[in-house]
Amino acid sequence: MRIGDGNTGCSLNQMGAYVEELWIRGKSIIRKSNDGHMTHGGAAVLFPFGNRIRNAVYEYNGIEYKLPKNDGENSIHGLVRDILFNYISGNNYVEFYTYFRNVSYPGNAEISVRYEINGTELKTVFTVKSLSGTIPVEIGFHPYFTVTGKYSIDYSGNAMKLQYKDVYFPDGRYIPVNLRRLDLRTAKLDNAYIIDSDISLRDENHGILISRENMPYTVIYNGEFAGNNAIAVEPMTGAPDVYHNGMGLITLEAGEKFHCSYSVSLLE
Repeated sequence: MRIGDGNTGCSLNQMGAYVEELWIRGKSIIRKSNDGHMTHGGAAVLFPFGNRIRNAVYEYNGIEYKLPKNDGENSIHGLVRDILFNYISGNNYVEFYTYFRNVSYPGNAEISVRYEINGTELKTVFTVKSLSGTIPVEIGFHPYFTVTGKYSIDYSGNAMKLQYKDVYFPDGRYIPVNLRRLDLRTAKLDNAYIIDSDISLRDENHGILISRENMPYTVIYNGEFAGNNAIAVEPMTGAPDVYHNGMGLITLEAGEKFHCSYSVSLLE
């Protein structure tokens, strides 16, 4: 399904409430997956965790939960990509919704993902409501932004890089970094950061602004699956391995709601 038009709009899929591609004023903004994998292109929804969980197992309230091993011995990118969402829609929006329950998760929840086109902006809003006691929550999105030639990011605030152990898992340390206006073609990135402002991304053809609400973490990735024509700038509410380290973990009581969002707009 689509919202918008041939000039500014996006293509969406009920499976996983997934953005297949986004174009603004005829420019490709979110690149389509080249191989059909949701986390190799487009913009996947990541819930109830965004990045890796070490050894695909965690404990919550004294009970052990096992996750699917889909990244070696680890689990990655949540549990909703194979859910067929219900939806309501209008001329410029689609809102996907579903009841979430999984044997790998300690509770039940209502979740919704709303996509809305306004002018040259796509806004994505995620809402989760706990239906059964205390639940742990992390939310992420995995957009691959199209780039051509030299490209760079910029921001007005500060950036802190999460230090890792065993390649992928934060060790609790943060170090200040400067990513502003670097030629990212020469930097291979696959790390999480806290960046406390909006982020702009510019290449040789266009610029976009990425704004986030209640999503202080950002994973930046331009490795194998990005190829040479995309970079993933992934808004997250928490850090990788959040169920073990608790960095950014959200806890909801029965009846409690949480929402977060990110917006992508074209820069003039």
